[in-house]
Amino acid sequence: MTVLAKIDKLFDGSDAKIRAFATVTIDGAFAVHGVRVLEGEKGIFASMPSQAYTSRKGEKRYSEMFHPVTAQARDLIQQAVVSAYENALTQMQEPEPEAEQQTFG
Repeated sequence: MTVLAKIDKLFDGSDAKIRAFATVTIDGAFAVHGVRVLEGEKGIFASMPSQAYTSRKGEKRYSEMFHPVTAQARDLIQQAVVSAYENALTQMQEPEPEAEQQTFG
């Protein structure tokens, strides 16, 4: 299984746990949008897209819209998302190359 991840939006300098949103593409056939990159007690991890609802008891609950079925698939997604996030951070911190100066006349 081939899993590719792309960071769609970074949240830098935020005190919130959410660090980014990502899109995951599986085998070039399925795209999962809205994967959250969160910072928890054990570090950065991917959180699958979910939908909030209210239970009959009035409690707020969440239901995942997409989730991997096997541990292997979960690991592949985690690795791809965390790697994409780290790459996006590195690119954001690199200084932009200076524009070439051109002389006219």
